[in-house]
Amino acid sequence: LLTLHKQLLAGGDVPELNLGGGFGIAYTAADDPAPIEELARRIAETVAAGCEELDIPTPVVAFEPGRSIIGTAGLTLYTVGTTKDVPVVFQDDGETAIRRYVSVDGGMSDNARPALYEAEYSARIASRISSTAPALVRVAGKHCESGDIVVNAEYLPGDVEPGDLLAVPATGAYCWPLSSNYNHIGRPPVVAVRDGEARVIVRGETIEDLLARDTGYRGAASTESASKERSHA
Repeated sequence: LLTLHKQLLAGGDVPELNLGGGFGIAYTAADDPAPIEELARRIAETVAAGCEELDIPTPVVAFEPGRSIIGTAGLTLYTVGTTKDVPVVFQDDGETAIRRYVSVDGGMSDNARPALYEAEYSARIASRISSTAPALVRVAGKHCESGDIVVNAEYLPGDVEPGDLLAVPATGAYCWPLSSNYNHIGRPPVVAVRDGEARVIVRGETIEDLLARDTGYRGAASTESASKERSHA
């Protein structure tokens, strides 16, 4: 990039060099991203050394650190719908183990990252405290796709049950923007929380929202009318 920057300088003043983004965050307990201060120091040293070698002035270095700012500020709350223990046979030795599936009321329509590129997340029961021994589980979504996995592998209390609230941290970036209405499922609301106070900043989608652009069925007229009323409100 610095070599390209030098070539651009031949055509005029180019005071800024944008190095993009990519700063990591901790999606799971195993993740240990480098501190921003450490990254900044290393990058500054590298850019300064490269500019000296190329005999060009050191530019203003810009970044796009969106995920590192907003990623850990958001989490997704799911409700457990059902659990299921499935026997798994290991191909190498033929041993059998039990894999517990925990099915929730969301999935790839609100977080496409695991299905798109096997992104890893963690999960915790948010609605109660349990002293039950942990069990290795896989959190599955509600969509009709075998790849709709929210969390591939996580330890949750062995008494996880329908009705429990499940929190998946670090979903503040690249989840809402990638959300969809796959399987005709409405997007969930977005709730901001500060100092113990919560407020809805994006309401959840309704059936009327999902049908608002449909035409040619008997309820289309009433749906369109309701949509116009909302837009004039």
